[in-house]
Amino acid sequence: MSEFLSRLDFAWPWAWLLIFLPLLGRYFLPQDREVKEHVRVPFLPELIDELKLNSQPVRTSKLSSLIFWLTWILLVAALSRPEYLTPPQHIQKPMRDVVLILDVSGSMGKNDVQGGITRLQAVQESVRKFVAARKTDRIGLVIFASQAWPFAPISEDKQALQTRINQLAPGMIGQQTAIGDALGIGVKLLDTTANKDASKLAILLTDGNDTASQLAPPLAAQLAATHHVQVHTIAFGDLNSTGDDKVDLPLMQDIARITGGKSWTAAGSGAALDSVWQEIDAITPVQVKSIGWSWHIPLFQWPLLLALVLLILLAVTRFVREKTA
Repeated sequence: MSEFLSRLDFAWPWAWLLIFLPLLGRYFLPQDREVKEHVRVPFLPELIDELKLNSQPVRTSKLSSLIFWLTWILLVAALSRPEYLTPPQHIQKPMRDVVLILDVSGSMGKNDVQGGITRLQAVQESVRKFVAARKTDRIGLVIFASQAWPFAPISEDKQALQTRINQLAPGMIGQQTAIGDALGIGVKLLDTTANKDASKLAILLTDGNDTASQLAPPLAAQLAATHHVQVHTIAFGDLNSTGDDKVDLPLMQDIARITGGKSWTAAGSGAALDSVWQEIDAITPVQVKSIGWSWHIPLFQWPLLLALVLLILLAVTRFVREKTA
């Protein structure tokens, strides 16, 4: 009971001042009205006997007074809007926003990964494991090839993100590689999130070098650093390739260095790629903020209901008293 009372509050506490209003009306307002007009009634004695005007007025009983004051107190209590404050429920709010920036160019369809799977299939498998491990992060997805596209918004909906990861296909938006554009879109996606206090992390994975960007990758890295976005980079695929298929390791290392991130290489092995994602998971601690929420439950209907019951009781007692008088 003491805990309940400690959590009881009134939205309009000043309404309790109205509890003295009947006393003001009784002691400060004039009780008798001054008669300014007179009527001559020749048959006044007969009228007094007929209407019983000379009888003593029925005095208010103590029960009626008690019912009146209880009713008035309940009405004032209802007007003051009593509320019950529920015990706080603690909610874990994610404080890290992550964007996965994945290469889906035509070269990601090469079937040169151990186990007889394509590069993109190996990436999908390892990324799914990473997403499943990061239960408290808000994660989004950007894909790039000849162009860069936001493919999943930053959210806590891991199931929807896993569905989007499963939909990836090599060459789905072209054959070339736009690393700078993809990084720029990832920074913009992180910069437009509602949670401004969260730390921002982008993970860039590619198997080639930049061949199609309108935004130069070094400039995109500077943009990420300006917006406090840390970028980890992963070079995947055959590191001995030549031409456009050869991954630009110096560029990947520069992007990580400029933004305060780290750079990894995982050549032709799903296990090596898994270890990279596991290492990223290990060096990226969980960041959450505990928030306590309480709800105000209105209680005004209960004193209002009791006041209605008492008013009905008062009306019934007056009717019975008048009938028996």
